[in-house]
Amino acid sequence: MHDEVEQVRPHEILSAAELARRGVCPWEETRRAESRLARVRRGGYVAADRWSELDDDNRYRALVLSTFDSMLTEPPPIAYRHSAAALHELPVLGRWPKWVDVLVASTSGHSGLIRRHQTADLPTPVLCDGIPVTPVPRTVVDLARIGTLADGLVVADAALHNGRCSLAELDDQVARLPSGARGRRRAGLAIRLADGRSESPGESLSRARIYELRLPQPDLQVPLEDSDGRFGWADFGWPGLIGEFDGELKYGSHQSLWDEKRREDRARRTSTGVTRWVWREALRGEPLRRILYGAGLRPTDDDWDRWDPTRQPRRPSHFD
Repeated sequence: MHDEVEQVRPHEILSAAELARRGVCPWEETRRAESRLARVRRGGYVAADRWSELDDDNRYRALVLSTFDSMLTEPPPIAYRHSAAALHELPVLGRWPKWVDVLVASTSGHSGLIRRHQTADLPTPVLCDGIPVTPVPRTVVDLARIGTLADGLVVADAALHNGRCSLAELDDQVARLPSGARGRRRAGLAIRLADGRSESPGESLSRARIYELRLPQPDLQVPLEDSDGRFGWADFGWPGLIGEFDGELKYGSHQSLWDEKRREDRARRTSTGVTRWVWREALRGEPLRRILYGAGLRPTDDDWDRWDPTRQPRRPSHFD
């Protein structure tokens, strides 16, 4: 989730019945050129000015909140997979689905926006904004089972980085899966490689690609130091080389661009090579391979070590 966007909350979801009680006809209001309402789903609305502020994460979250608000089932089903991630405010790689996934005990099948998944062993849910949701470790493993390695790392890294669960809890969740369960091996690999030092989905995606390319394991959040002291942190580090994932445009002024250039110049003066890549290169994989090969990295048969939270703590939040 993007920190700069305030999370959409249940009270901001307006049902058609609530609007009618206020004397507003939503289907007529939304036809107006300057409508005060934005339609989230059939029977669910958000103030138009608020909707314009929301990023894709929050627009999907609004869809989930509105869908549960419209449910008549008691007790309600459990939010599942992407829908659970949205309510837990966990990031996912790529686009959000156009439907809401729920977990139920006895009725399977899909209807409209809701996809129901039947299980004989319903987990004990937690409540997010009053909605029953699969717990964070279960949500992480559920998504890791159905996605790529990058999908699994994005959500697992974020959960660990934000202190939403521990490695032990993720391990326990994988261990609960039957030996032949769909995606068990895929989830197990993602959890083994998960690292709470990763600070963004782009960094998690990059690490998945580096692993898939069989390149040496990088250190994460590497302190940059010279004779004048510490002057920053690098996303990735190998002996004699640092790697930087440049995700969103982070240079809001000429001054910030100049500061970043001086930081890179200082790194180079320490005899450390610097290489950079962006979303497009990490997503496609092959461009990232060429960049890292150009920086001198080559495939290795060495296995990757598991993150040790005690020996490798997350970067202190008060440091730049």
